[in-house]
Amino acid sequence: MSEHGDERQPETVSAGDERLCVGVVLGHDQNRALLTEWLDDTYDVLTPGADGVTLEELAERADLLLLDERAYERHDEWVADYREREASLFSPVLLLASSDELWAAADVWSNVDDVVAVPVQKAVLRARIDGLLSRRSLSRKLAASEDRFRTLFETSPDPAIVVDGDGLVVDSNVAFRDLVGVTESCHGQSLDAFDAFTPEAVEAMCATADDDGDARSSSAVVSVQTATERRYVECNADDLATAPGHRILILRDVTERVHHEQELQRQVDRLDEFAGVLAHEIRNPLGIASGWLDQAKRTGDPEAFARVEAAHERMGDLIGDLLELARQGSVIGERTSVPLADLVTDSWASVTTKNATLDVAPELAGRTATGDPDRIHEVFANLFRNAIEHGGPDVTVEVGVTEDGRGVYVADDGAGFGGTDPDQLFESGYTTAKNGTGFGLAIVEQIADAHGWTVTATDAEGGGARFELGGVLDGDDPTAERA
Repeated sequence: MSEHGDERQPETVSAGDERLCVGVVLGHDQNRALLTEWLDDTYDVLTPGADGVTLEELAERADLLLLDERAYERHDEWVADYREREASLFSPVLLLASSDELWAAADVWSNVDDVVAVPVQKAVLRARIDGLLSRRSLSRKLAASEDRFRTLFETSPDPAIVVDGDGLVVDSNVAFRDLVGVTESCHGQSLDAFDAFTPEAVEAMCATADDDGDARSSSAVVSVQTATERRYVECNADDLATAPGHRILILRDVTERVHHEQELQRQVDRLDEFAGVLAHEIRNPLGIASGWLDQAKRTGDPEAFARVEAAHERMGDLIGDLLELARQGSVIGERTSVPLADLVTDSWASVTTKNATLDVAPELAGRTATGDPDRIHEVFANLFRNAIEHGGPDVTVEVGVTEDGRGVYVADDGAGFGGTDPDQLFESGYTTAKNGTGFGLAIVEQIADAHGWTVTATDAEGGGARFELGGVLDGDDPTAERA
């Protein structure tokens, strides 16, 4: 090493607050001592044999190896192992060579990053060392960044995968594997190989690049069928700048949001239906009221005024039922467990029953239903009104438990459905009664749906009408025989 050159000490190349380490492995003892003393002001210097340092320890601690020809020829396999021990880090090797033959050997460059011809000026050698160590520092920072990314990727509660240009999975985290129900690596599989995703979902998740080929970021909401239920996830996709052709897909669960949006849409649809039905149904009694009002003004006929009053009552009934229909659906209040026999009796008392009779079956005693008490009250009140409107003022209405022990029926001994399609009875505005509004049974169906129950219409055994509410009752029938 030449003694000539600039002796100014450059700034120390370090990894954060820790000085980088240079391993000096020279076959020439005097050069090793001189070089070690010169480098020690800037770096931590290790040499094999000094203070009991072994080659293995030196390889573990060194950020750069500095060798001469004699040491390289003696330890070439050890040098190769040193470069491969940390695959994610750049492990530089600098060779001091005086032989053009070694310099030109092709196999040398597979293990060496730089070769410096000796003798060499100190400033030149330091610049070469600093250049290699700067690359080492950048490599450390990149590895640390990748480690942080890997930790975030693996521990993220959101399912995430990386796919290549062919749509094959090249990486996945635990949350994704749990989502799709696999326990082992799914690398190399295409998204359409997972039963959790529909073809439409896969197409949305792996949308093609823009025509201009620019890096892109996109998102789509897709459905996922888990082992127990259907969920909705928002798939956010970004191109990976560090891996051309690869995309990272992060799936964020938005099931509650989607359900909320669906419910809002249902409410909008109900309001649209309400507005349309209201405009249609009110027009007829309003026209009747206007016509009879003109006649009442001209003649003062009490019958004309009575007709106007009847039309107004009809409009009042329609508006009341329509408002009730509009506020139903899945919007129900707090659910509580209520004794159903008592609630049935209260509902009957709230209806104008004339000479009708209520018969509550004994097996309903002690049974409870969980739901919004006010809405359940409205269900039975509407069923009772329907029975009286169609069965007459002397109709007998029976309320009991269905054969499966979980449902409730409301049956009457009236004229029955008279050939009417039972499914048509629940359509808004449909009625066969002269003064019916056609909304009572629609309200019953909406309240039942909101509670997760079913409602069906069948013929009663005695020829009347029978409505069954499925899934209403809590628990098992206490009167059932025990084995």
